Amino acid sequence: MMYFSKILVLLLFLNTQCTSNDSELGKMPFPEGYDLEKFQKIKLQHDMEEVSGLEWVGADQLWAIEDESSIIYRLDPETGKILKKGKFAKNKDIEDLLVVDGVAWVLQSNGTLYEVNSPLAKNTETSEHHFPIKEKRDLEAIVSSKTNLYVFCKACKWDIGPEQASIFRFDLTSKSYDPLPFATLKREEIQPLLVGQSTKELDIQPSAAALHPIENLFYILSSTGKWLLITDTDFKPIKVYLLNSKTFKQPEGITFDPKGNMYISNEAQDGEPNILKFDYHP
Repeated sequence: MMYFSKILVLLLFLNTQCTSNDSELGKMPFPEGYDLEKFQKIKLQHDMEEVSGLEWVGADQLWAIEDESSIIYRLDPETGKILKKGKFAKNKDIEDLLVVDGVAWVLQSNGTLYEVNSPLAKNTETSEHHFPIKEKRDLEAIVSSKTNLYVFCKACKWDIGPEQASIFRFDLTSKSYDPLPFATLKREEIQPLLVGQSTKELDIQPSAAALHPIENLFYILSSTGKWLLITDTDFKPIKVYLLNSKTFKQPEGITFDPKGNMYISNEAQDGEPNILKFDYHP
């Protein structure tokens, strides 16, 4: 009898610990205007297991890419169902997506930008714009501001390991990259801005980025370090938040609809790929 009593006490203790940990995850800081505990989970189809980029287009369209095929998908924002898709190039390691004035700009991990005219139409035309540096590199995030695109290194040889990440400007008028970095995200500048107490050193390895349509701030996401950074449009860091791995298993894409609602996609990682929608309440 005593043996079973001890087992019962142990199980109760373990259950209490699990409940406490889950509660602590829910209390993690999150950007103002969003509630970490309140979100809609949109399950994605098998084709989107490696979803790596999101883009809100116009008033009501959600587009996405996955990193093992050169296909642009239009998804139902409520159900995640694939409504339409179009192939723009041979299969490449595709990482992020933007749409500017009806033209889709798709980022390959080596920095090549694909300019896709009439995306999702039968008469799609694609042009390639190559990255100016040939050294070993991995670029995964892209944002736009005015007449420029900005592309983020995740792991580039010229950066100091995970301590910093270069940002390169692509001029939409000349359709060319600047040869030198436009800006650099640095751990020494970001770490002190971490909201909430943590001794964890941040790996500065961005995997996605988007411009908030109301706040006019950049939201930069890292899957490797599980963090979300907010900067101004000159990439000056403002705040950074840690993301719990229970909710964000492998966050690789981020976008906003015109109302400011935030969408973050997660690759399958031995589960189901999904998009998490966080309503905006400023």
